[in-house]
Amino acid sequence: MSKASAVMERDFRIFFADKYMLMIMFANFMIDLGVSGLSLGAMIRNLGFSYFLYIAPGANLITATVASFQSGRDVWRERVIQDTQQYLLTLPVRKNVFALSRLFSGMLRTVLTVLPGTVVIAVLYGLSFQYFLVGLGIMFIYSGAVAGLSVAAASLANSLELFATVRSTVQVYLSFFSTQFYPSSILPPEVAAVSAFNPMTWAVQSFRALQAGTVDLALLAPLGGLSAALLAVGFLMYRRTMNY
Repeated sequence: MSKASAVMERDFRIFFADKYMLMIMFANFMIDLGVSGLSLGAMIRNLGFSYFLYIAPGANLITATVASFQSGRDVWRERVIQDTQQYLLTLPVRKNVFALSRLFSGMLRTVLTVLPGTVVIAVLYGLSFQYFLVGLGIMFIYSGAVAGLSVAAASLANSLELFATVRSTVQVYLSFFSTQFYPSSILPPEVAAVSAFNPMTWAVQSFRALQAGTVDLALLAPLGGLSAALLAVGFLMYRRTMNY
């Protein structure tokens, strides 16, 4: 087993230590889909399309956001509560490899967590297996953006209160300053400008495009760019905590 694989294997062992995590996350997705999707879909009609299907991918992306922040929580716990990060860095793994492996394992864990929800959305959208795989790819790219943000927060926060506050703020920004609930055409110009730098905007629109039977590279490119930039931020902030 390579050193990077060993780091990721450890992360997955931590992840599966909570046997009910996947069930809880799927329950969270179904509740969000049912409450927000069905209730808002019932209130907003005469649009010429199903509002329930329009916002359905957002419920899965919210679950992906929560799951991605678990990576940051693990990093924060090792650094602040358990005080094990210094020991982990004495292992025969280069610090750059260690940091990148932690981020990559967080992305894979997120995709695994949202797999059942992605299946549900694929069934609702009537996606082929190929487009379902593209949908998983969208989730993977999006998870990179949030994993980067969560690890950056974990690298900066020295208290649970600060980490929880940053997590809540990021979740509000991703959800309500994006096109999850409404199209960009009705957003005020200032909000529309902010939403263009929100990975949720490009992820949810990329997933909606799959329903029309298209893979829109014009939507995937900004998502990939934002995810790469935020992953770099997370990597640099995490690497900065390893200077001992």
